[in-house]
Amino acid sequence: MAGLPCVGGLVIVVAAIVHRRLRRRGAEDPGSLRGAFIVSLRLRVSGDPWLCAFARVLLVTVVHIYGRFRVVGVGNLPATGPVILVANHPSDVDPILLGVAVPRTLHCMADVVQFRRGFVGPVIERLGAFPVRKEVPDRAALERALSLLADGRVVALFAEGDLHRRSKPTAFHNGVAFLAARSGAPVVPVAIAGAERIYAQGRLHWPWVRLTLGSPVTFAGARRGKAAYARMAAELRDAVIRLHDAE
Repeated sequence: MAGLPCVGGLVIVVAAIVHRRLRRRGAEDPGSLRGAFIVSLRLRVSGDPWLCAFARVLLVTVVHIYGRFRVVGVGNLPATGPVILVANHPSDVDPILLGVAVPRTLHCMADVVQFRRGFVGPVIERLGAFPVRKEVPDRAALERALSLLADGRVVALFAEGDLHRRSKPTAFHNGVAFLAARSGAPVVPVAIAGAERIYAQGRLHWPWVRLTLGSPVTFAGARRGKAAYARMAAELRDAVIRLHDAE
């Protein structure tokens, strides 16, 4: 099941990265965001609305400063109702990219370790994240996700189960298929391309990053069981790979 270092704990890190890069950056890349996407600062929030609003404004500003970021297919995200977002996980900043690109509140399934890191835990919890133990099947985390979906929320997870600094995803865990089959919620595959190059070989870089949302996939009424979940997880991984490879 996915572990996710959610938005709150990475705000300061990304701000520092952008500040450092801006000092070294030359002329602006003309048209870096032109026609690529429009980010709305309006976001339906849960938890602490002031903290969520502050994080939203800060992260949108940071990404606009970064400049080289495109979002494709945001219209594929249902405007209301339960949704499962499943993405590959090539970098530490992936939760931020998702949070900026998606105009709905995200409830991120985050590694329980993140909740034990000083102020990070309370912050990401107030931003809507909830913990999962990666080393064992975590029934409590799955039930929490199902409860959020039953309430019409958006649950976001990285189905590889951990960060993998590579362009294409490794095998997806079966947990995402279990949630999709049990909840009947549509699953929106998300491909993150280029983020693995932001920090490579011990130094920061300035690559173009593209986030692509695919068409929703529904597994309502699908056969259940380990073999069936494995097939569904493989199908979702293939969908993410196709989005990644699309120009």
